[in-house]
Amino acid sequence: MNHHNYNIHAGIMPINPKSQLLRIPIQQSKNVHRFSLDSVLLAQHVYPKKNSRMLDLGCGCGIISIMIAKGYPDTHIIGIDIQKDAVRLAKENVRVNNLMSQVTILERDLRSIKGNEFNRFQYVVCNPPFRVCGGGRPNQAYTKLIAREEILCTLDDILAVSRKILVNQGELSLIYPAERIGDVMVQMSSNNITPKDLIPVYTRPAQPAKWGILKGRLNSKVGLQIHESLYV
Repeated sequence: MNHHNYNIHAGIMPINPKSQLLRIPIQQSKNVHRFSLDSVLLAQHVYPKKNSRMLDLGCGCGIISIMIAKGYPDTHIIGIDIQKDAVRLAKENVRVNNLMSQVTILERDLRSIKGNEFNRFQYVVCNPPFRVCGGGRPNQAYTKLIAREEILCTLDDILAVSRKILVNQGELSLIYPAERIGDVMVQMSSNNITPKDLIPVYTRPAQPAKWGILKGRLNSKVGLQIHESLYV
């Protein structure tokens, strides 16, 4: 297991002003899929209101929950993951960052969550498996496969549980490869989650967007805002 201090700086992109400079000790393990820039970008573009509740689906090592908790100390967060090693690692990262009273990590299969299992959440956040099953490179480690491919959960699973546990007008925030954003919007609408905000993310000049940060609201009126692009 490796221990890293990540300097997450807001100077290169328009992001959450409460995350201007975060030095977060994060442990990572070869047995758990390592987070990358997409998780950081997603966390930096979630803006919970005061005293709200948030569910982090597939929390991995806990980076998204921890970043948001650091920026919003009155937000209470539950992170869930299906992998025992990820849950163990996320709990340790929460402990190292002194967030035990604010962030709870649970070992759960999100597909098994019932609508009455938790009090409803104002926010759901998820950096999901982004490839259809079989769409990645062969011979990858299983931990990487289930983090990147829709093996143990699909987009529809994520949207179905979000619909069950969000309050009315509650917000779902996702990050997906740009080429899948159209499909995501269609499936969100099928689950009564209206696409409301889209932030295109570019990593190379004169190339198509690589990711899209997409937010939707449960039972909301139609109306999508496409925000200023990010260049990272």
